[in-house]
Amino acid sequence: MRTIAAALVLLPLLAFVAQVRAEDEVEQVKIELKSGESVPGALKDVSDTGVTLLGADGSQLFIKWSYARGDKHFDLRKRACNYKSISSIISLADFCHDFALDRKEAEALVEALKLAPADEKLKARLAALPKFDDLKPPTPEVKPPDPEKQPDPPPKEPDPVPGTTVELVLKLDCNEAELVAPLTKSLEKLGYKISSGNDHDILVKLNVDLTLVKNPKWMGAELYAIYDGTTKYQLFGKGEKAAFDERNVEAKNVRSNKDKAEAKKMVLDELADKLKDPIHNALRKRKK
Repeated sequence: MRTIAAALVLLPLLAFVAQVRAEDEVEQVKIELKSGESVPGALKDVSDTGVTLLGADGSQLFIKWSYARGDKHFDLRKRACNYKSISSIISLADFCHDFALDRKEAEALVEALKLAPADEKLKARLAALPKFDDLKPPTPEVKPPDPEKQPDPPPKEPDPVPGTTVELVLKLDCNEAELVAPLTKSLEKLGYKISSGNDHDILVKLNVDLTLVKNPKWMGAELYAIYDGTTKYQLFGKGEKAAFDERNVEAKNVRSNKDKAEAKKMVLDELADKLKDPIHNALRKRKK
């Protein structure tokens, strides 16, 4: 009886410790509004249009940047910028312009010009800002003309795609059913046929291992989820016992700002995309 009583006493304590650990992973922020008020909450998502917070009761609150003191939250807004996308960088520059962050706007425009150094509109916009000596737009590379221009070589004949000259039928044997659909779609685009029966040329065995890295919750609501995924594939000719090719393919740190179900789908889609090329190359090599 004493053991049961002690366990009952420990249960609330263990639950409290688990809650504290979960909340340690949650980033708490306070958004200052133009009205002078501030809104605290757990950070769920940041986008180019605003920020999503979770309140103490688990309810979601979306705050547009136009309602906030953007000059106080540049570092937070910057997280939503994809520096490989001109449109995303220009969106960040527009945010800086709206809140009179001249230096930050200039920095963003310089980054955009790195992707499009000949863009005259970006150059003119940067020139209209105050000058910062340490910020210089990149200079487009000018190649000197060839003294004797050689004729362009004839276009290289593309490698034959399976399914055009020699049709290959694949069978997918996978321990993760949700990988089959995206991988089937990827392989069919390369010209393969996928069969679930015995009328196949190649058996593709796939062993998927997924790890839920993080999935913090706040008042019962999922803030985000991060998955790691690894797939080992093996290729067998029909009736063969030894694989003629095998490899491990990884997808790391795949994050969804929605929930773990979406994160799982995203990591499987990425694995399918990464699997198609090595499988395709191995089959072409075998065919030669």
